[in-house]
Amino acid sequence: MAAKYEAERAALMKDVKQLLKDAEALYHAAADDGTKEGKALKEKLKSQLDKAQQQYAEMEDSVIERTRQAASQTNDLVHSKPYHAMGVAAVVGLLLGALLCRGR
Repeated sequence: MAAKYEAERAALMKDVKQLLKDAEALYHAAADDGTKEGKALKEKLKSQLDKAQQQYAEMEDSVIERTRQAASQTNDLVHSKPYHAMGVAAVVGLLLGALLCRGR
């Protein structure tokens, strides 16, 4: 389950990073028509693009740190109370099995 979450998180981060790269490429390819409004719009777009890239970097760091903390806490809990962890896993397995068999 953790591997699936990690793969989905990595895919999402890759998609966001690619979106930012595409937006930056679009910004650089935009034709400069020479008007004040065009220049102002281009500067606003550049400012927002820089802000989005900064927020992406902060979000990525935050997600990585929270993932590590959750994994560490889960590991500590399982090691301190292994029978509780096995009991919870068994109950979840039974409930999941009952729900899956119920549809048949």
